[in-house]
Amino acid sequence: MQEPNGTAAAEGWQRSLSALLGALNRTLQGGSLCPAAPSGAGQGRARDANAFLYILFVMTLFAGTVGSLVLGYTRARRQERCQEPCPLYAKGRAAAV
Repeated sequence: MQEPNGTAAAEGWQRSLSALLGALNRTLQGGSLCPAAPSGAGQGRARDANAFLYILFVMTLFAGTVGSLVLGYTRARRQERCQEPCPLYAKGRAAAV
């Protein structure tokens, strides 16, 4: 059962945080998280090439989405500016006088 002061949960949280920081430290020092299998040395390069293509594809989709949003916004602002009521009202009043 759980202790009333929550020390079991704190110890578990502390252990997982320590493992995470240790893995991050090993990664930053040049080590790898998973030991490389000697038989699958050629597969790593193919996976890296696919990762590069995936990142390129996602960046292209993102650029297209942002570009379409910017174009839509500028077109809406341009149409809004052309349909301001003040010049139309002044033109109608001048014709009536």
